[in-house]
Amino acid sequence: MLPNACNTSLRLLNIVGSTDSLGNKELVIKSSKEVVGITKSITSSEFQSSVMINLKLEFKVVLQSFVYDGSKFVEIKGLIYKVERTYVNGQFIELYLNSTDYKQGDFK
Repeated sequence: MLPNACNTSLRLLNIVGSTDSLGNKELVIKSSKEVVGITKSITSSEFQSSVMINLKLEFKVVLQSFVYDGSKFVEIKGLIYKVERTYVNGQFIELYLNSTDYKQGDFK
């Protein structure tokens, strides 16, 4: 496989909090978008800078800039990740991800 070949299928999620008719808070997926990207590991300098700002980053996904819609959550293989940081690098955007405790059944 080529080093820059797309190797990850993911879903960009726009999640909002709302209340139901009884006043209970619930999470709702407002919109989702299927895209493909390139999974990469965090470099040592990226890791060091994340430690300095007390942020835990697990890995990054690189997408074409025009497909990213500003979503704050990503689903990869059934797991929900939070987009902690983004970085525009030419025609690509790097999404730095951290795992969450959200499960697919938590959303309406």
